[in-house]
Amino acid sequence: MQIGLGMMTNRQDEPAAGTAVVVLADDLFFVTRLMDVIRQVGGRPVVVENADELVAAVDLHFPVLVLLDLKTPGDWETAIQRCKLTPQNRQIPIYAFGSHVDTQTLRRARQAGADHAWARSKMMEELVAVVQRYVHPPAREVEGSGDPLSRAAVAGLLEFNRREFFEQHEYLELAWNEENRPVREMYQGILQVGVAFLQIERGNWRGALKLFRRGLPRLRELPAVCQGVDVAGFRTAAEAIHAEVTALGPEQLAEFDTSRFPLIRFENPYGVEDIDALGIELPD
Repeated sequence: MQIGLGMMTNRQDEPAAGTAVVVLADDLFFVTRLMDVIRQVGGRPVVVENADELVAAVDLHFPVLVLLDLKTPGDWETAIQRCKLTPQNRQIPIYAFGSHVDTQTLRRARQAGADHAWARSKMMEELVAVVQRYVHPPAREVEGSGDPLSRAAVAGLLEFNRREFFEQHEYLELAWNEENRPVREMYQGILQVGVAFLQIERGNWRGALKLFRRGLPRLRELPAVCQGVDVAGFRTAAEAIHAEVTALGPEQLAEFDTSRFPLIRFENPYGVEDIDALGIELPD
């Protein structure tokens, strides 16, 4: 029974603020329960009615989680496969759920690429914990997060704050190459968001979305302050720009005010803002 839930959430062509969770389900009671839980933990439910809408919603909203009812009519196998095609969407977890006695359907969901295929009863038991985990991922301990920034990283952040987004890439890539510990994810995440800003300046909407969707997930599980960098503040600002740029689309991208690109707040352990004084040599 199709229940026409699209209008119960944000319109599918209008991304809104908040962390999106995409839901494809066919049971009114269960959909209502899913929406309530998502909202209670601070997420934004995006309910779709069929497999094609699922793929479109994942592309448009870049959710942190997909919940898929295997009882829903339509080709959900192809939809799962299509959601997992691109590198930036491949990492979005898909939790499929269905009848505990229909093991063949659960197996088909796993084979199609679902990260989990659970019995409906298990999904109900774990629902709050699952949604909480992805809407508010716990900050993990990152080796090196309490150390000061490297000289190359400081140079990259200085260039970023000067809106020199190509140059910030060069220095942060050097910092990433010099660092072997997991804290290097911060350098790559900031670097990719900076290149997304560069693509906005160049009018490349698709390029900007691709870089946002590679960089932002790298920042989500870092400590709020990492190596003296205000990661949480920067990520919040960048996620808001990503949502706005997504909504504008390629035809209206020029309307975005690039003066709103955020600065990165960070502690400079070297006390200099002259990059030459940092003594860094970029590789040829």
